[in-house]
Parts: sequence; C-alpha cells; structure tokens
Amino acid sequence: MAVDIDKDGKVGCAYYVAIDEALHIEEDIALGGLELVDTLLLRVQPTTVIVPNRAPGNLVELLERDSQRLDDDASNPEKGSHILRHLASAEFDYENGRDVLANLDLEQATPDPIEVLPAGDDSMNLFHSSDHQKLVRLARRISLDSHLSIGCAGAVLGDIDRRRAAEASCLDPEEHSPFQVVSIRMNTPEDTMLISADALISLQVIQSELHPNPQLQYSSNSESKAKESLSVCGLLQALACTAQGKLRLRQMLFRPTTEIDTIERRQQAIAVFLHPENQEMATAIRKLLRKVKNTKSLLHYVRMGVDRVRGQLSVRTEEWRALLRFTMISIQLREAIKLLSGYSSVEILARVFDSIDPRMFTSVGETIFKTIDFKLSKENGRTEIRTGASEILDELRRTFSRICKMLPGVEDALRKGVPAHFACHIQYCAIIPQLGFFTAITLDGESGEGIYNGNDAVGDNWQLGFVHEGIAYYKNNKMVDLDSHYGHLPTEISDEEINVMLNLTAEILAKEEHLITVSELFGELDSILALALAAAKYGWSAPQMTDSNVIDITGGRHPLQELLVPSFIPNDCFLAGGSGCDEPEDRSCQGETSGEGGTEGGSTDGDERGEGSSMLILTGPNNSGKSVYMKQIAVIVYLAHIGSYVPAKSAIIGITDRILTRIATRETVVDDESAFLVDIKQAAFTVNFATRRSLVLADEFGKGTSTETGSALFTAYLAHFLDLGSERPKVLVGTHFHDIFENGLLESQEGVDLAHMDVRLNEEAEEMEDEITYLFKLLPGRGESSLASSCAAKNGVDVEIIERAEDLILFQEGHEDLGVVCGGLMEERNVGLARARTQRFLDMAILGPKASVDGSLREKLEELVYQEDEDDEIGEELDLGP
Repeated sequence: MAVDIDKDGKVGCAYYVAIDEALHIEEDIALGGLELVDTLLLRVQPTTVIVPNRAPGNLVELLERDSQRLDDDASNPEKGSHILRHLASAEFDYENGRDVLANLDLEQATPDPIEVLPAGDDSMNLFHSSDHQKLVRLARRISLDSHLSIGCAGAVLGDIDRRRAAEASCLDPEEHSPFQVVSIRMNTPEDTMLISADALISLQVIQSELHPNPQLQYSSNSESKAKESLSVCGLLQALACTAQGKLRLRQMLFRPTTEIDTIERRQQAIAVFLHPENQEMATAIRKLLRKVKNTKSLLHYVRMGVDRVRGQLSVRTEEWRALLRFTMISIQLREAIKLLSGYSSVEILARVFDSIDPRMFTSVGETIFKTIDFKLSKENGRTEIRTGASEILDELRRTFSRICKMLPGVEDALRKGVPAHFACHIQYCAIIPQLGFFTAITLDGESGEGIYNGNDAVGDNWQLGFVHEGIAYYKNNKMVDLDSHYGHLPTEISDEEINVMLNLTAEILAKEEHLITVSELFGELDSILALALAAAKYGWSAPQMTDSNVIDITGGRHPLQELLVPSFIPNDCFLAGGSGCDEPEDRSCQGETSGEGGTEGGSTDGDERGEGSSMLILTGPNNSGKSVYMKQIAVIVYLAHIGSYVPAKSAIIGITDRILTRIATRETVVDDESAFLVDIKQAAFTVNFATRRSLVLADEFGKGTSTETGSALFTAYLAHFLDLGSERPKVLVGTHFHDIFENGLLESQEGVDLAHMDVRLNEEAEEMEDEITYLFKLLPGRGESSLASSCAAKNGVDVEIIERAEDLILFQEGHEDLGVVCGGLMEERNVGLARARTQRFLDMAILGPKASVDGSLREKLEELVYQEDEDDEIGEELDLGP
C-alpha cells in the first residue's frame, strides 16, 4: 500500500491485492488527515506500506507505530503488522503514475467506444493519438482528478515491477508470472458522497483566488496564499468565528455524508439554535466562541516552546493568556448551553456540556493565573513568574533584591578608594546574568578602555570585561568577592523559573487530550452555528431526507446567484431515479421509486406527486437561466447532505451517493488536451460511475465538435441513462440540439420531461436588444428557439452582423444548402457587376473615329474597374445585399 498526504491534509492511497491481482485506487479525500490514514490501515491491513521521502513527520510517526523493526523476532506475537519503506518522491509523481496506468495491458470488460468512432470525421482527429486514446480509456475506469492517489498507484506499480523482476529469475518460463495487474478498481469513501473536483468547481462549492498582492502570491511561506472567492464554502466559512470551526465546516463540505442519522442530528441542532426562545442565547454563545483560539495549536506551542525565559525555551505570554481565556470561556459556554431550550436532546450540545468538567477547567485556569504575572510580563516584554508560585523562587528573588539594594553602597566605597578626579567616572555597579558583578566606567574613546582602569590601585586587580554603548565594564577584587558569594543568584533564579514553567507545562499537557477534545467540540459547535446563521440570514429551510430515490424541491433558489440580483425567481424540481427493483426478491426496494423513475403511490415518505421522470432536458433561449437552474438543484442536494438547511421553500431529498457533472470545461496549457477531449473525459466519468442514486448534470455536452457529431453523441449519452431502466440515475441536462427532437433521434420519451425558461418577446420593439425579456421561470415543454440573435444584440454585437445571421438562419430552417445559396448569390452579383462594367467600357468609345479619351489609357481603365459606388448601387438594384 502506498500513502501520501499533502500540507492541507488531503490523503491519497493505492494498494495492490495479490490474490485478486487487482490494483485499488482510493479517491483523494480533502482534509482526511491522519485519522483517515489510520482507518485505511485498519481496513486494508497491508503487509508493506510505502511513503515518499518528503512525507510529513507525523505521517511517518503514525506508520512507524505498528511497523516491523529489524530486530523483530518472527516468533514474537507483538511484532509490527507491516513493513514501512521510503521511496524517492519522484516515484509518486502524478504524470508518471497516470502514464503507467494508461499503458497497462488490461482486458476490456466492455466494448471500447473509442474504436467505433468515425475516424473520417475531422472533428474526431484528436482521437487519432494513441496517448489520447489510452487516457480516455483510463478515464472510463478511474477519476484522473485524484492526483495524490494516482501518484501512489504509480509508486505501487513500480514496486510491483521490481518484485516481479526479482521473482521471474526463479520461475519456470511456463509458470504464471506473479504480481500481475489484471484489473483496476476505483474506491470511494463509504458513507460519503462522491463529488469530483470538476463538480466542486463547476457548482462553485469552492473557488479560490490568489492574494491581490502579487508579492504574496508566491511567498516562500508554507501557508496557502489563496483566499476563498464567492462560493458556497466561502459563504458558510465567513459565518464561523473560530479557526477550528472553519476547519470543521470545510471538512463537512468536502465530505458530505450519506448517513441519514448524521444529517438529521445536524438539522436537529440547527433547529434548536433557530428556535425563538434560543435566539438570544445562541448569539451569546457565538460571542463567547469568538474569543476562543485553536487550543490544539496553543498546546503545540506549550510543547515546543516559542520564546525565552531567562535564556531558556518557554511559551509566549499571549499563548498562556489564550489558554487561561479558553478555560474561563469553556465554563461560561457550559452554562450558556444549559440555558438553551432542548439542549439535552441535541447530541453535539450534550457532548459539549458533558465534556466540560468545571472543576478541572477551573483548576487549570487557576494554575496558569497563579503562575504567570501577566501585567508584569506585558511591562517587561517577557514571561514573568508571579510571586507565590514558588517559595524557593521567592526566597531567591528576595536575596537578589537585597543585593541590588546593597550595590549603591559598594559604588560609594569604590569612589572613595580612587583618586578624586576619577571618582565621577565610576557610573554604577551591576550584576549581569551568567557573567556576574561588574563596575561600569566611562569609556575613553582614544584608548578604547575606561577613563579609570585601576592602574594606580595598590593590591586591587582591575580587568576589562567588555565594552558596551560607551561604558567599559571591569572586574575588580570587590566584584570578584561579590561573585563568589552572590554570583550564582541569577542562574539559580533562571533555573527555578524554568522548573516552575516546566511544572506548569507538565500539568497542562497531562490534560492535553481532554483540552483538545473540548476544542474540537467547540469547532463542531461553531460549524453548526454557522449553518444555523446561514439558514436564518438567507431564509433557508430544513430538507426532508429520505431513502426514496427522489428530488422534490419547491421554490428552489441558487444561494450565490440570489445575492447578486435584485430579485430571484424560485423554481421547482421533481426527479425520480431508478428503484433498483428488477429482482422481485429484493425486499430492500419496497417503498422506493418505481422502475421507470416515478415514485409509487404508497411512498413511505408522504410524497403525493405520483410517478416522476428520471431525466429533465432543458432547452430554450440563451442567457435565460438554464445553467443556474441546474446548478441550484445540485447545490441544494449537496447542502442537504452536509446536514445544512437549503435555499428552498421545501425539499424532499433522497440519499444521493454521487454528484457528477459535465458543465465547466477547464482547459490548461499544462495538459495537451483540447476542450472537446476534456468534455469527453468528464462525460465518460459520469457514464461509468453513475449509479441509480447519482445526480448527473450535463450542460451543452457535444458543443465542441460539428453539429451532427455533437447531437449524435449527446443523444447516445442520454439514451445510455434511459436504457438503464430501474438503475437509471437522476439526470439534468441542457442543450440547443433541437434536431434530436425534431428528427426523432431520442427514440424513447418515457421517463423524460422537457422544460424551458419563460421569456417574453416584443416584436414591435424599436431596438433589437429590447425584443426579449427574460422571466427566469421554468415552464414545461420544449423551447423552440435559442433567440441567439436577440441575445447577441443585447450584448453589443453589430446590427448588420445579426441581420446577416438571421438571413442565414432562415435559409437553414428552409433546409437549403447554405453553400449553394451563398454561392448563387455571389454568382448573380458578379454577373451583374460584369455587365455594368462592360457597358461603361463601351460607352468610353476608346476606338474608332469618335474616340475621345483624355489622359492615359491605364488611368481610364482603373477608373472604370474601381467605381465602387456605382457597383454598390448595382448590387442594391439586383437585391443582392452588400
């Protein structure tokens, strides 16, 4: 098994099962962290684990915990469960792993669609590349967006090749070679909705943008310089008030759950916070949470140390103050939760309440407060120990204070013992930690020594110690005598301060696990409060989650789009996926939707709509809101699966295992792929990974090639889902390929609904851009026209271009060959112009007795040919257009 984890906690994993000769690739899981790695170890139970050399230290520590040691005895029952090996980071490279996977010789389980595509079609020439063919085939099996896991797969395959080479020399040539890879399997996390990176970006669940300061975009700092733009994640994270709350909310967003119990628990917590009786207390809890820092990072500073106390590592005063505040606020939060109506029935509130032991938190807070003098620390700019924290330290300080009070008398005695004219240059006596007592003398700038250096002192040895800021510091007999009696005091004081801080640290770290647990619970509480605030602020309602395979939304809205427009028009949606009830003995299907995508009349969830379609095809005008409608349905389903309320009047959401999209074409110069190939890969992934509980969105699939090829691909794409019968997913698509309906290309209409967005046309409008008014209301039936000309006019396209386009549209709608029509028009125009020019040439009378040509013949001929104004008049007379 190969494991990799990036700095943001995203986990990638791949492993090989020898008995099945199968390579398993896990979907990359954002913010999975070490907990997920630990879960994978328990689930897979690998014999060997490989990690890159750049693997973070905490991952290596986790893997070394149960790894085998070199001195492990084979008979020892407590030996490690796996061998841990480190490989070069280059072996975990994504592109290398992708290429190795693409070149695997695997049996084709199904007919290869790439081979039957029309090779003669110029639009399909991009498939002639063998590398492209391999990548497309690979995309049918796995998600190429899982960069870490694909890199891990490459590392696993490289290790398998080395093992195979080592074993091959010992085998008979006719024997089956070990470590073969006959299949690849893509695994998705259990109880978690699969949503790909393309879907996350297309639906604007996440959308990061770089820091506006270019100098900070590429800083060497390891922290990310991207910030969340207008997105669902950014919208919700802005409402969380703690660092751990924002992190927890992001984890929920990246790992939507398919467990109804978990979803309902979160909804129940939101409902408690939204209850009118709890509004005021919920606000008070938010104010308290704003004062809480991430205790996990604070305790990290406690363990590692980030400042100095008397030259030794310790913790900054701000961190101790934050820990003290955490203990105080924890007790206050416990009391606030107790005042919430119905708190005991909400799991997260009950867990927070039960986890906070007032006596323990009070003890921790008092220990910190009685140890650190925060006021004195602020004044001195360093951590100061409070008086009374240690009797030994207090006694040492009292002794040191007496010595400091004694030093002025020592200064006076020294002044009396030197010549009178030098006495004024003795500044003071001081004790310097680690160095002892010194006499400070005014510095002589010429000699670089003190103005008085004790040369005339009889029986007294003056030695220059160092010079600092115009003062020379000397050791003499009196200073040496003080050193012998009291010079150890600063060191003893520093050592005792260190002991006090170590004792404080030990007492705090003894409760580290419990403090971190409470801090994480605060993060979860903050994330639920953020969802509750979003529901109250934006008018969201609680969805009803069901095992039935339906999406029933009344008055749905797009949570981001409605923030950008003066008013938003809500729309309904009803889709019913397959029931999976082909086998009569499958009792688990009872109460679910019917085999053709509709719900049975006796639905256990109270659905009264009856049968419904599994596919909704949107047609109609450009810019009328089709894409926003599709995205809002997916976002509502997505929000429901994180336990949030949703932007709708009401909603019944069936458990959805995957949201698969073919919406946004993300092109990059890094990958040698055309826009059409990117679309094909996205569509292939949706086809091969969709289940009956999936939601599939496709917006204008097939538009990147010729109309005939695109409409054929789109029709086949829809027919594939419709032919799945009771296993058909819920599908939302938008298209402008009207010929698939007019020519009857989509054979079966069962289970399909057509809809369009309402518009109003005003044919009497003076300006073309005023002809169309978008109403953004979903209506049943097919929209007959895209109204692209009016849309182009509203967006500033020149009128002459639009009029010319409309003429061509009329010819096309009359099933005329545009090449012949346009060619005929040009031929008629050219014949007319040739006749006119011939007549003008004859009228010039160049030859014969009546010739009257002035000037050169060349000039006259040029004037004859280039009479553009007259040519245009001729074109108008012939009604040929410009």
